[in-house]
Amino acid sequence: MDDQTVPYPSDPAFEKALAARGINVVINELAAKKLGFGSAQNAVGKLFRGDVISDGINTDIHVIGVVGDSQFRSVRDPVQPLWYAKVNTGPGWMIIRYHRDPATVRAAVEQKWKQLAPDVPFGAKFSEEAVGGLYKAEDSRAKIFASFSLLAVLIGCLGLFGLASFTAERRTKEIGIRKVLGARTRDIVRLLVWQFSRPVLVANLIAWPVAWWVMRDWLNGFDQRITLGPTPFLIAGAIALGIAIATVVGHAIRVARANPIYALRYE
Repeated sequence: MDDQTVPYPSDPAFEKALAARGINVVINELAAKKLGFGSAQNAVGKLFRGDVISDGINTDIHVIGVVGDSQFRSVRDPVQPLWYAKVNTGPGWMIIRYHRDPATVRAAVEQKWKQLAPDVPFGAKFSEEAVGGLYKAEDSRAKIFASFSLLAVLIGCLGLFGLASFTAERRTKEIGIRKVLGARTRDIVRLLVWQFSRPVLVANLIAWPVAWWVMRDWLNGFDQRITLGPTPFLIAGAIALGIAIATVVGHAIRVARANPIYALRYE
């Protein structure tokens, strides 16, 4: 059922013999549903006819087992209905599960391959490489977005730092009067921090709907995707607020701790 097949030289005598006796296959759960068997239990032992050998040759296909659906392609593509059969002709692949150093395993497999089939070229690829190639575009896009986001945060912090310094100096006399009237250091710090926190909160409320729409449109391109809930937006808002507070709190503490006498003599 997988359309990614590789053509290979046919053997008419072998194909006729195989068509006469039938073939045993293992199918995945999606194939069981597509074939109308309903559940995996109902599919085992069933018989149907299909073309699995060559164009124009139908044979009896016996279902001897059902396995779970596996994703062999990008998660952008839907899972395919598949069957697995053992044949003695055509291309073949060997899959090895290992628990040692990858380079050592590859060298050992290549050495054994050259001993058994010296005339056949050896080629190997790790599953990480195959899977990584499927998401290379997403990985590059993520790095670009991360770089620009970091640059935007850095520029924003520099602007916020300068604005906090200017505002703190401009309100020096006001802060001195507040301290003379009994305001504590933490009260003044809270006042200044809240002044700069409000624009950050308003900016988040404006940015969340736009970010949600863009992320939803991007996730819709995947057949298998996560549910976009409020948690990422709340975390991003909390980080932005934390950066804003960390940027201005130094100025706020310095001005709040200053002697009010110097503040009242400011002008």
